[in-house]
Amino acid sequence: MYSHPVTTPKHTVDQVGLCKTCRHAAAITTASGSIFYRCSLSETDSRFRKYPLLPVIRCTGYQPKTS
Repeated sequence: MYSHPVTTPKHTVDQVGLCKTCRHAAAITTASGSIFYRCSLSETDSRFRKYPLLPVIRCTGYQPKTS
């Protein structure tokens, strides 16, 4: 199953969920302008999806980004 892209230019926390503020997530923008969120935890832990379904409202790997 594939993640659904966020297609609005200014995506909100409501649309993305925890991935928007997680240090393990990276926003990936395609050539067509779609934005996907990639979870780096998926590289070492099979419990995490590479491209989670959005919005993510609970995640055991969530860690807020630091400034």
